[in-house]
Amino acid sequence: MTRIVVGTDGSAHATTAMRWAADEAELHGSTLEVVLAWSFLDQHHPDHADRFDNDYNEAGARAALAAWVTEALGADAVVEQRVVCDLPARALLEASDAADLLVLGARGTGGFEGLLLGSVSERVAQLATRPVAVVRTSAPVRGGRVVVGIDGSARSLTALRWAAAEARIRDADLDVVHAWRLPMMAAPPAVAVLPDYSALEDTGRAVLDAALSDPALADVRARPHFVHDSPARALIERAAGAGLVVAGTRGLGRVSGTLLGSVSRQLLHHAPCPVVVI
Repeated sequence: MTRIVVGTDGSAHATTAMRWAADEAELHGSTLEVVLAWSFLDQHHPDHADRFDNDYNEAGARAALAAWVTEALGADAVVEQRVVCDLPARALLEASDAADLLVLGARGTGGFEGLLLGSVSERVAQLATRPVAVVRTSAPVRGGRVVVGIDGSARSLTALRWAAAEARIRDADLDVVHAWRLPMMAAPPAVAVLPDYSALEDTGRAVLDAALSDPALADVRARPHFVHDSPARALIERAAGAGLVVAGTRGLGRVSGTLLGSVSRQLLHHAPCPVVVI
């Protein structure tokens, strides 16, 4: 990992995300770029009394960005700073094209109270072609376990290998989780065919065994977890006290054309630690 991009808007979530991204950049020896997207019609900040400022311009945005970087990382922080006059989601997606990881706060200044994930973060996570990390205001557990969900799909294998590399550089344990549950049963008067429970369990264990034998895990402290539960709930529970949870964008249960799978979306909304979507 050589380049990390983090988006900011001065919000508390963005500040936490910036600090998390700086820690990640230090860990990997990566370049860190902080991006602020601004427009004439979206200039407000929680600390400002007025929503619209006729004098706000690119120079004002640059000054705000510099102040936020200093506040979050200190005056001596060595980071690149970029100001873009564009919609936030589009600006961040374009900035991520040259990055190995894009980092976002869970919510920004435009979020409604009570929302767990902001519209910009969700849209970027859905459309990005690079790994995206979403960070909440609660202090991330630095050095905690890395959790990854697998289901045998190609995307989950990519997530597994990314998580293994992250666990290795953090010198952290890697929890490899495969969750399974019985398929939905047909309701009367439809004819229900009882599933072969043992076959389903054997298939699930084979998926987990194959993951653990992947060469990417050769020197990683990997711990298998075979869970009879919904994948999202199993991963959210396992993420408690973890430093990071990793998931693929889509798994075997995806609907054609869906870019962000239901499990990844639920993790982004409810996981108690930073989430990386691959």
